[in-house]
Amino acid sequence: MGRRGRGGFKGKGRKGSEHVSGERQSYKKFEELRRDNDGFRKYYIAQQIVAEDEFSEFMETMRTILPTNFRITGSRQQAMDIREQIMHEFIPFIKETNIDGAEIEPPHPLEWYPNNFGWQFTIPRIALKKSKELSKFHAFLVTETEVGNISRQEAVSMVPPLFLGVQSDHYVLDMCAAPGSKTAQLIEALHAGVAEGQTPSGVVIANDADYKRACMLVHQISRLGSPNIIVTNHSGERFPNIYRPASQGGGNKREVVQFDRILCDVPCSGDGTTRKNVRVWEKWRPDDAHSLNPIQAKILQRAAYLLKTGGRLVYSTCSLNPIENEAVIAHVLDHFEGALRLVDVGDQLPELKRRPGLKTWKVMTRDGSLYESFDAVPPENGGRGRRKYMPKFFPLSKERMDDLHLERCMRIYPHMQNTGGFFVAVLEKVAPIGINEEKKAAAEAESFAAMMDVLRGPRPANVESERVDADNGCVIPKRNAEDPDSGLVCEDASDAKRVKIGDLGASDNDSGDVDANDDKSNTQFLPDNPREDPALGENPFVFLDAKESELDTILNYYGIRDTISRSGFLSRIEKDDFRTVYYVSDSVRTMMELAKQRLRVVNTGIKVFGRNCVKGAGCAFRLVCEGVPLLLPHLSEKYVLEASFGDLKALLSDINPLFTALSLETQERISAIEPSSSVVMRYDPSKHTDDEEKPYTRLTAMLAIPCWRGHASLSVHMDKNQLCSLIQRVLGRSVNRNTVGGIKMSNNTKSSSETPAAADSSPIAEPS
Repeated sequence: MGRRGRGGFKGKGRKGSEHVSGERQSYKKFEELRRDNDGFRKYYIAQQIVAEDEFSEFMETMRTILPTNFRITGSRQQAMDIREQIMHEFIPFIKETNIDGAEIEPPHPLEWYPNNFGWQFTIPRIALKKSKELSKFHAFLVTETEVGNISRQEAVSMVPPLFLGVQSDHYVLDMCAAPGSKTAQLIEALHAGVAEGQTPSGVVIANDADYKRACMLVHQISRLGSPNIIVTNHSGERFPNIYRPASQGGGNKREVVQFDRILCDVPCSGDGTTRKNVRVWEKWRPDDAHSLNPIQAKILQRAAYLLKTGGRLVYSTCSLNPIENEAVIAHVLDHFEGALRLVDVGDQLPELKRRPGLKTWKVMTRDGSLYESFDAVPPENGGRGRRKYMPKFFPLSKERMDDLHLERCMRIYPHMQNTGGFFVAVLEKVAPIGINEEKKAAAEAESFAAMMDVLRGPRPANVESERVDADNGCVIPKRNAEDPDSGLVCEDASDAKRVKIGDLGASDNDSGDVDANDDKSNTQFLPDNPREDPALGENPFVFLDAKESELDTILNYYGIRDTISRSGFLSRIEKDDFRTVYYVSDSVRTMMELAKQRLRVVNTGIKVFGRNCVKGAGCAFRLVCEGVPLLLPHLSEKYVLEASFGDLKALLSDINPLFTALSLETQERISAIEPSSSVVMRYDPSKHTDDEEKPYTRLTAMLAIPCWRGHASLSVHMDKNQLCSLIQRVLGRSVNRNTVGGIKMSNNTKSSSETPAAADSSPIAEPS
């Protein structure tokens, strides 16, 4: 997103270094950017978020660069292997490494993250380039991230899903899911404890209001290979009802499908991200949160309605502002009059340092004045200035605040465990929320939007459209060119939520924001009449009949047993034909059939079969790499080759080995398979004795490598990043990801056409 801002916007006569005010600005080096803001300092001193003698440490930490954090994906057995590889292969080398005489601190596990799957390190980027061992570690992180074995994620961003307590049978909704790191944790939790080859009975719906970010979300979670995920594109506060027929609901009226767990990681001002998003310092204003509070409350209210009674909901932001945090929680709890309650999770994750939520706070006006209550705000300009500061920005009465137990909210400050700033609240629905409460909430939202229309007045003609900040990927909302200090929201594109102007329909910003009731708004969606979106260029998903379609031929050819549900195969049909077959769990199919046209599905399922282009092949479709782990337990043993380590080594060394390079037993198995077919080479470490040659890195997880059975050789059918990861772990060789596809293969015609210089060079280097 940041790259688009370097000239990608279409403002007339604007240069890449020109400010939204129209004045030409000079770019500063990263080191020269000011890491302070007088308004920020004054505001948070007044809020007393930390003790007076602690505030200097808090501010100093907020100015420092955030350490690098990553998480090992924990729903697969190979996560254990990745963890062991880090601990026994990389950390010993890093401990002995020094740069210019200075020792390097090795990566260390986050003490509060379960199973040592969360990690942190403070190695500067320049050090990664100077040391051979560190450069190997960096290449390892990049490759494993692309494969999906590692997720680069800020430490505090890992916290909210841990408090949801997702089980394998839960229906889970992530209302503002992009970029997808937390969604990945939800998927891992759903699959935890489920046997290999089995699918959970639950489902995760990952939703985002921005279509492009939803597509980014698809890329993030597709690496996990889950058939239990649906990616949708709706505004969180307008997420549509999904109805269960009366015959299933047990009554005369159809019943709304509700969720066991909901995550609301809502759009926010992101002022807790100053350590990775330095531009927040110069752009922060006290009323940034005022535009966001209404939309955050609407998302939380919608989530409360969609949550089952007895279900759990987590609300989180990467902001420290009480107007975006405690104010939202307090007024939503008060609105539902006891149907929701805050859960005390003080005994969970005891190693995670946190502070209780605030019960009192102040609201700062644009001129820097601070007020403790709405009644204290002076009625300027005929009351217009007073009405800008909603009563819902302020605390409730002291007695009511005590009843709500806001101290059960969690505030995470950067100086406590070297993280970013974050807010988390865990809520439980203890009583049903009737339709009257839902209508009341909607009426309040409409009333507020109408009031803001009056306050804003006519839209100025010189309001600019949003653009992306070139320096940090932040979205800069519409501004009035005559008022450079008009409303601004800045988000880190990588982890924080991108705020779309269409989502700020309830904004108090007087700079001409989009009207929430405008039918042309980007967030307008009528569930029974889906809007057309030119960007959604994909054909809709259609479930395939395993008995009547071409799918029957595919399943019979590969001997797919009835142990896998036949009702989960689907595809995007184009001209009565399909190129790729996907698979979803029964729970996903049920959800999609209930939703029908109500859900705007961006993507779902995992690819299991893809049409090949080989003439005369026994089957028109091949096995797809990401679907092999799912299909393997149900695949005919005819197409599964049990490999020795010698076979595995030959396959990964040559990529396209001749049959003669493999063991006699494997050659015999291959001879029984028709040419031009998919096969799977399986290596199970538990079936090999200690005196046999072993992989470079200790492995406990079974490896399943999809291959193409040619007339005289096998060729690996695997993404190059996955291939590089396997070569590193099995052979201990570093691989150039950019050239692995062009590796010399002695039995491949590609080799004979190479120049001698090219033929002699190999992207695979022997371990030092």
